[in-house]
Amino acid sequence: MMQPILGISLNIIFIYFSFWTIRPINFEKIMPFTPFQAAVLKVILAVIMGYLLASFFLTMFNWITSVPDVLLR
Repeated sequence: MMQPILGISLNIIFIYFSFWTIRPINFEKIMPFTPFQAAVLKVILAVIMGYLLASFFLTMFNWITSVPDVLLR
């Protein structure tokens, strides 16, 4: 029941954290003629990084919670 809520919450939190982390990087220097595309690239990178971080922590959480089941068999 709580698994989807936890997954969505972690995705949103880690996407925000990723965007906050890459915000100081000036992509406009790399892409000087397309500042709008540089901003879109920043958002896309934040979504990708946030999704990967959230899926990593959700997988680790699932593995850690399944360890007692494996040990007690």
